[in-house]
Amino acid sequence: IDGYLEGINYIAYSDNFAKFAQSAYDSKRSFVGILDSDNLKAFFPVFERESRGQRVVEVPLFIYTEIFFIDDKFIINGSELGRELIKLTGCDVLRLNIYKQHFSENFKTEGFQNIFTTVIIPLEDVGSFEDYLMNSISRNARSKIYKGQSSGFEFITLIGKDLPEFYNLYHEHVIFLGSVPHPIDYFQKIMNAHESDKSLFMFGVRRGSKLIAANLLIIYKDYLEVKFLADDVLERKLFPNNFLYAEMIKWAIGRHVKFIDFGGIPNAMHSNIEFKKSFGGKEYPLYTRYFFKSLFHKTLFNFRRRAQYLKKNPRVVIKKLVFRN
Repeated sequence: IDGYLEGINYIAYSDNFAKFAQSAYDSKRSFVGILDSDNLKAFFPVFERESRGQRVVEVPLFIYTEIFFIDDKFIINGSELGRELIKLTGCDVLRLNIYKQHFSENFKTEGFQNIFTTVIIPLEDVGSFEDYLMNSISRNARSKIYKGQSSGFEFITLIGKDLPEFYNLYHEHVIFLGSVPHPIDYFQKIMNAHESDKSLFMFGVRRGSKLIAANLLIIYKDYLEVKFLADDVLERKLFPNNFLYAEMIKWAIGRHVKFIDFGGIPNAMHSNIEFKKSFGGKEYPLYTRYFFKSLFHKTLFNFRRRAQYLKKNPRVVIKKLVFRN
């Protein structure tokens, strides 16, 4: 598959992603192939790790079907594939994810859940940022970009020494949303994994000396994936995220990026999806399903998952309880 891998730009296939998964989660990558009469029809990476006493294998979020299939006429039943992967890997829990922009009929997703959406900005045929700004970004989003420009915003590139400042903004942002932030060490591991080829970038927006918005993204060949975004909630009336997104798109066009991927967004976060679409993004469904070696492992996994949710989202849970009472 080496020759085929050379043409793949999806970040989960990169060696740097594997390094990060190893350092952050002790997750080991391998490749799985699907053969028909000794002919390779499809292949993809899987990541295996120990998680709270269970062996978990995950097909990373999210496998794109135009990459998944070597033979675009080959049809795979997702449920059968999940059961076979449980046998092949010997894992206790398997998470199989699929994104069906292309070859949508090849991968059968009966029994899968559509709980995530991704928004992707295609830039393949874009000539200049000015054309994109006027023809692809919505009028409402443009007006907020202009507001940022008139507010004296400065678009900056953040480097390693700026990680504490980036992290403080991210930490406050996640706490505001009622969740639990990653530790700063997590971000250092991402940076270390991508240091050799300089494929990780952090951008920010300053108003005066204050950092009011920032994002962290990774580029693999001509594919850009936004991994983290944070902003100062007290400055939202000036729309720093709009300004940041516009400058990021301008930068990406200058680097001949073909796709900007905003990653998986829960379907319940409709306003977030619409916000990203206002920058010319296209909306695509993401499908996911868990498979288990046995009922015991399913029960154990679901119990621990609920406990983890309670730990990470105490404010959300309390609000639900208060509302019900």
